[in-house]
Amino acid sequence: MASIKILENIFWVGVNDRRNILFEGLWPIPQGVTYNSYIIKGSERIALVDTVDRFYSKQFISNIREVIDPSRIDYVILNHLEPDHSGALEDVLKVAPKVKVVGSAVAMSIAKAYYFESFEWVTAKDGDMISLGDLSLRFISAPWLHWPETIFTYDVQDQVLFSGDAFGTFGATDGKLFDDEININSYEGEMKRYFADIISHYSQFVIKAGEKIKDLPIKVLCTTHGLVYRKNPKHAISKYIEWSSGKDENKIIIVYGSMYEHTKELAEYFGVKLKGKGVAVKLFDLCTVHPSYVMADIIDAKVILFGTPTYEGQIFPLVSNMIEYMRIKQVRPKTVGVFANFSWGSNVIDSLKNKLSEIGMKIVEPKILIRGRISEEDKKKADILIENIIKAFE
Repeated sequence: MASIKILENIFWVGVNDRRNILFEGLWPIPQGVTYNSYIIKGSERIALVDTVDRFYSKQFISNIREVIDPSRIDYVILNHLEPDHSGALEDVLKVAPKVKVVGSAVAMSIAKAYYFESFEWVTAKDGDMISLGDLSLRFISAPWLHWPETIFTYDVQDQVLFSGDAFGTFGATDGKLFDDEININSYEGEMKRYFADIISHYSQFVIKAGEKIKDLPIKVLCTTHGLVYRKNPKHAISKYIEWSSGKDENKIIIVYGSMYEHTKELAEYFGVKLKGKGVAVKLFDLCTVHPSYVMADIIDAKVILFGTPTYEGQIFPLVSNMIEYMRIKQVRPKTVGVFANFSWGSNVIDSLKNKLSEIGMKIVEPKILIRGRISEEDKKKADILIENIIKAFE
């Protein structure tokens, strides 16, 4: 049995994806990911909330058949039009010919571009409701979480919120779907990484959505990625609001690339000295760590140290790409120190400083530029930066 009963009239009919190694072609998913879809059975009508990636259509339709005859589905509600949630729509339409497709007005324009099957569309505006007989579904506009067309669907009688990509996480569930079936802390890192890489750019809209639903009675939270929360349905919501709040943790992270370990040597020197002063420090070598993991700590670090070797007279590409990624995600201004290593092309330190300044980072002096291996004189200069970083940290 692949479907999972959530309540007497609500069933999970989604799939676990362990086929893809990258989510959206960008983010490593070593623990997989879920595409969650839900059947809501009312006394008179039946709704399907979101679909799955089309690659899994056959399995998806089979999951639905465990719960109902798909031809009985009256509504397909598309909270979010990304193809991992709407991709199986055309296959659903083939087995549910009477279905009406429900979504926001923006969703309709996207659906027409994606899917050429003819279908009847019902536009769901903020506060609109549809009846399933004994159950009422209310739609809540939640734009930019994380596309402009997003809505939430709220089962009024059961007090269940279907939130689309908002409040989701990386990680397949493989049968243990509920938050009370697993150690919730084991998902925390992947939830934060999902937030940082998928949602953080839209933090202001997380806050707005949080305000919109803060007084909503929620007994169960059903996202499109990850767990179903029935023990503590506000857990993921509170985490998202916390990470969107703009509050930094008392930590310094050191982000660097290194070709021949000279830059690494200096990065580790900074790490040891800062830890010796009682500061929480994390080091990320971009040659071995994917940027998605780094971003999860960048979003709430108080101070960042960036280090680069010289690569053909320029910033090391992995470091340059990380900074560009920060620009795209609109990471809020941070206090930043810079260090670089060169054999030739000593202008790299100014290039690094300027690139970070351009995205709003506040540079702490002095800039540390070394040539080759770190010397005792270099360490003295580094110690000055450490003292200034500590002052900024406090």
